[in-house]
Amino acid sequence: MNALLLALRALWLGEEVPYEEVLGREGSEEEVRELLSKLWVKCYPHGDKRLCVYSYRRPPREPVPLLLDARGTVIEWSRDGPELVAYPFHKFFNVGEMEFPERPLYAYEKLDGTMVSIFLYEGRLRAATRKRLDADSPFAKKALELFDESLSAEGRTLIFELLGPGCGSPWVGGDQGLFREPSWRLVPLAYREMKGLGLRPLSGPRRVEVEDLDEARRLAEGLGEGLVLWFEEGKQRPLMAKVKSSKYGNIVETLKLGLEGLAEIIVMNRLDDAARFLKEDVYKRAKEVEAKLDEIERAVRRGSFPDEAVREWLLVDPSRALVEAVRACLERGC
Repeated sequence: MNALLLALRALWLGEEVPYEEVLGREGSEEEVRELLSKLWVKCYPHGDKRLCVYSYRRPPREPVPLLLDARGTVIEWSRDGPELVAYPFHKFFNVGEMEFPERPLYAYEKLDGTMVSIFLYEGRLRAATRKRLDADSPFAKKALELFDESLSAEGRTLIFELLGPGCGSPWVGGDQGLFREPSWRLVPLAYREMKGLGLRPLSGPRRVEVEDLDEARRLAEGLGEGLVLWFEEGKQRPLMAKVKSSKYGNIVETLKLGLEGLAEIIVMNRLDDAARFLKEDVYKRAKEVEAKLDEIERAVRRGSFPDEAVREWLLVDPSRALVEAVRACLERGC
């Protein structure tokens, strides 16, 4: 069962939360509510129901099931409570962040685009990115335009990478036209059977033959973003991993953006990785800002952060607003 749905349903029914399944250990209702309160949630009216998209705001550092399962998950809310509508990828980690077997089942090129899930809802095809539905997401709308209906969405969540102008990492600097493909493509990645929630790959990205993790690391350097490794399939959270190329995850290049780059690194929880490149006083100041990140984010979300540019960005792009707020704190303190 999707751990996010388990938590929401237990709280809605007034029942005890199954902590082992939701947190991966013993815990408390207060702790579960705290995690839920920090998720990104965007809801859309649908008759007497609502469709809500749930996602973590920052990538979880620990394998907490509730957070792993909140990655663009779509929940229907009605008088009967929450129901699972679409469930794309669970969060999976980079090689080096946890233990993995030496040999993967499959290795696919990791694409630098926007993840989109497509699913049937009340007889109509719908699409969602990690944070929005097609009602207001231009990327989700574009995915529906490109979708080949020979790939059945009946009883499934289909997962794609959308490639095209403006897609990809929000931290790519400069003229994005230099880095993006000139035309749109919708590449199938995987599908999840909604009955048993098993996840299986689709042969969309380029398949790469990999003998072991060392070879995966070497081969990733010759690819744009790296590799996605599957160690198993057909389970709800099959063991998977990312191997990022240094070209994609190059912290030095991000730091060349100055305080803006440092702010992005703090928001992405990569400050400790960048420590060896920073002057001592800069790192100390950055650590002070990192310690206040939750407080800064709350102020940004409330619209009470004392910076006009941040408030303006909040109306357009809340993620960028947070980066701008962190940058302001680095420049003049907060």
